[in-house]
Formats: sequence, structure tokens, C-alpha cells
Amino acid sequence: MSTRRLAGIVLASWLAGCGPSLGDAYERSFAAGQRAYHAGRYEEAAKSYEEAARAAERVKDRDEALFLVARMHERRGAHAEAKATLRRLAETSPDGPRAGRAAFELADLEIEHGDVERGYTMLFDATAKHTKHGLARRAVKRLVEHEHERGGDEAVLAWAKGPARALRNTDLEENVDYEVAHALDRLGRHAEARDAFISIARAHPYPFGTLTDDALWHASLMEEKLGRHEAAITHLRALLAARESAHLTGSYERPRYSPAQMRIAELYRDKLHDHAAARRELRKLSTDHPTSTLRDDALWAEARLARDDGDEDEACDLAERLRKDFFDSRYARCAHLVCDEIRPAPNEKPCAGYIEREIERGASGDGD
Repeated sequence: MSTRRLAGIVLASWLAGCGPSLGDAYERSFAAGQRAYHAGRYEEAAKSYEEAARAAERVKDRDEALFLVARMHERRGAHAEAKATLRRLAETSPDGPRAGRAAFELADLEIEHGDVERGYTMLFDATAKHTKHGLARRAVKRLVEHEHERGGDEAVLAWAKGPARALRNTDLEENVDYEVAHALDRLGRHAEARDAFISIARAHPYPFGTLTDDALWHASLMEEKLGRHEAAITHLRALLAARESAHLTGSYERPRYSPAQMRIAELYRDKLHDHAAARRELRKLSTDHPTSTLRDDALWAEARLARDDGDEDEACDLAERLRKDFFDSRYARCAHLVCDEIRPAPNEKPCAGYIEREIERGASGDGD
């Protein structure tokens, strides 16, 4: 036997000994369950996973096998058996690794295949007990949607003041408050909604809050509805203030960043009628947000404002940059509409009709 082969055998044996032994009976039954599952034989798979659960030497292995038993029953439409298995899992291992998922799954099954109201009560109980679970935030939204279906936004507010108090001082408090703010907005109570969104952003600042950006974004929308456009811009600037730079990989962009920068420019242009400020903010978007899909929109808007302001050289520079850097943009084919020096290429597709009509109306996009 060669030295290399002997070394390989020794290494393989050593690696095999590193992992925990799950027990031959468990491994055989679990593997049989996997084979049956992938073949679509769900009843057979459920039986094999049951055998694996009985043979398991570790709690986590037993709980996983029981969870899969419930999943197999659900796959074959045996909802009563699925619910019974999940209840058994919860009773056997109330603090086990699958307890949270089992509680949410059991509530879902009750909602879909049992008593709906009882199911939502179970969903709330699961949420209150497992506030850090990955399904808990979505559960809050589902509970709010259910309350809205039952009694509209007033019911949502009553739920937040009543049962949802159990979620105060947990990871879900932010989510409850966010849903309350939206309910206030839908009720037309924009000032209260604005205050609620601001409170969320202050109580859960970046990077600790999961809804900080969304709260500031919606606070700005509330200010706009209230006619407070400068205040709306202030909230958007607060959103962007948390933007970080990464010297090696660019910036840590989040979904609200470039839309917030675009809205600042639009508020200056459309509501405050300050073209100089709008052009400055549009330039920031095209230069400071290099990965944004709004960069061509910003260049086009800036070029149109420059043209409207009589700054023909700047309009042409921007139009040329648009054609060079964003040749596949719908605006690139319309560059000649903001710069008389540009001529469309012979085989170039024509400018979209709706863009031409906007230019003909002489509107740069600003207006109330």
C-alpha cells in the first residue's frame, strides 16, 4: 500500500470520528424517510421518520424527525395527524430547537384546516412566546391583516392597545408600532401617523432597528400630505445620514437610499419650485449612488431642468453623458429633445411617444 493511500485512509477515519454518532438505527430510518419523501411516498416517509424519532439519541434529532413526520402528514393531506404530531412535539420538547416552528405550523394548520379564530389565537400565542423566531415578524403582519378584515383600522388600533401589549419590550414592539402608524395613515390621521413613524425611527435607530428607513420614508410622506415639504426633506436627509462608505466594496446600500435622494430632488422641483436645489440633489444621485437603477432617471431630469433654465451647454453635457453611460436607457433615444446639437443615429429606435409629449407640453416634471 502506498504511503499516500495509507495517509488518505487514516485521514478519512479521523474525519469520520470527528462528527457525533447519531446511532445506526436512527440513520437507517432517517435515510429511508428521505428516500420515500423524494419518491413522493409520504405515508411511508412518515413511518420511517417516526422510527427515526424513536431511535434518536439526541433531542435535536428526535425533534427534527417528529417535525418531518408532521410535514409528511401535511403533504398527504392528513391534517388531523399533522396537528396531532405537532402537538406531541410541543408537549415532548416545549423548549426544543423545533418548538417555535412547530407552534407557528400548528397555528397555520388550524387557520387553514380547522377553526380560523382559534388558529389566529394560536398564532398570537406562538408569536408572543417566540418573539425572536424568524416567523414572528411576519406573524405580526398576519395578525394585523386579520384584525383589519374583522373591523378595519379601528380594530387594528384596538388590538394594538389590547392583546398586542404582550409584545411590548420585545423584538416585535417596532413591528406593532409600524402597523399602528399605517393604520393611522389609512384613517386620514396623518399628523398622528407622522409622529408615530418618527417615534419608531427614534426608538429603533439604525443599525438596531429593522424598520428605521421605512419609518423615516413614511414620515416624509406624511409631511408631504400635510403640506410640510421642507420637513419631508428633513426626514429623507435623516434616512440618508446613516449611509456608510466601504473603502473596499463601495457603499452599504439599502433599498431606500437612492429613492430617498430622488424624492428630495423631486420635492425641491415639484413642491418648492427650487430648480437649483433640485439639480444639485439630482447630481448627488447620479454621482453618489453608483449602483442605483435611478441614475439615468436623475440625469434625464437634471438635463430637462437645465434646458428649462436656459442652461443649454449643461443640458447638452448631461444629454451626452446619458447617451454614453446609459446607451440602453429609454431616455438615451430622447437626448436630442433636450439638446439641439444631438442628432439621432440613422438606425436608432425613436424616442417614446409619452416622453415626446411631456417635452412638447414644456413640463420638466414640476407641478403640484
